[in-house]
Amino acid sequence: MAALTNDYELLRMAATAVWGVPGRRRERAAPGPRTSAPPQLDFPPVRNGLDYLASVVEHLDETESEVTPRGVKYAVLHLQAAVEILFKARLLAEHWTLVFTHPGDATRKELDEATLKSVTPDQAVARLRNIVGVPISDKEGKALKKLTEDRNKLQHFGLTQNAFAVEARAGEVLDFLIRFVDTQLMPYLGPEEQQETKRSLGSLREGLGNINSYVEKRMNRIGGELRDERLENITVECPACEKVTLVLDEAPPTLPAAQGVFSTCRFCSGVFGLDVLLDRWVPASWDRHGKPSDANVCPRCDQETLGTDVRVRSEPEPVYFCFACPRIIEEVAPCEGCGRQIDVSGVGASPWCRSCEDSWEPEDEPQYEGPEDSGFSEESG
Repeated sequence: MAALTNDYELLRMAATAVWGVPGRRRERAAPGPRTSAPPQLDFPPVRNGLDYLASVVEHLDETESEVTPRGVKYAVLHLQAAVEILFKARLLAEHWTLVFTHPGDATRKELDEATLKSVTPDQAVARLRNIVGVPISDKEGKALKKLTEDRNKLQHFGLTQNAFAVEARAGEVLDFLIRFVDTQLMPYLGPEEQQETKRSLGSLREGLGNINSYVEKRMNRIGGELRDERLENITVECPACEKVTLVLDEAPPTLPAAQGVFSTCRFCSGVFGLDVLLDRWVPASWDRHGKPSDANVCPRCDQETLGTDVRVRSEPEPVYFCFACPRIIEEVAPCEGCGRQIDVSGVGASPWCRSCEDSWEPEDEPQYEGPEDSGFSEESG
């Protein structure tokens, strides 16, 4: 197959005038007299995508300076641009019609003139998975979808989420994209592009290592604090950054206690009310007859606040967790009497809830007839 550059000029995008190997910090050259023709924008798809990734690394790498909200904003915008370009490049390598919204209506004329309506990010992910066979896990797909949402809010409405949470999600997608370029695009590049891409990936991996090192250092510090404060058994996954650093019933000092019960994430500083946590882990449950069930009722406090598959910092695997108590319930099962959830984690735990046990009355023992009741007796025998 010919080099990708020849096949998708449509993906050339107006990029900022940054030059050099993508992934390395660049210094602005001093202005001088123009002695030749003006420089031309030369960003074929893979090079263009890698240059956007270089910008992401520059904005998120804290080696030289702290990441700012503005840096996170441009990291998100450029990361989403890189996703779209590199995904379309892989689809083009498979077949040129796959970059069209409707492949059945694709024409070479629209492709050559760059007048086509191209795939959306969600369509690109679906085609890479189902047609091309690119392995994209559910977790990676979720991160890509969330990145698109963050980008759209930033671009059109102005995102107001916590910068640390957005930064953590962007780091996951960046890690995925570097592997994607290495395994999915490199085999389709010409020799020169392969060499250029290898150099770029080396710089990008170095920058990603710095980003991950910062996250790891921050997580280690937070982990030590939670152990020292003995909060690990009430620290759960944060709905925003997805780190297991959300301490229940811990409101920030700036929030008046009268406003209600809140939980605070030690990693991204997100603050969440109980209703948000219940929406995330305790969705309404229904029985087979379409009526509300008691599946989410905590067997200890009788509140409808029992979550399933909750990641708690003190536990190696997801557990049942009540957000009202708050406490871990190791094992639950439906009561054999009424069907509501009961705690059966104790040794010899009863299969009945307390209400059913209290209301249960044993039936009178059956009375068996003796021989005399049938007209027989020992004497007559």
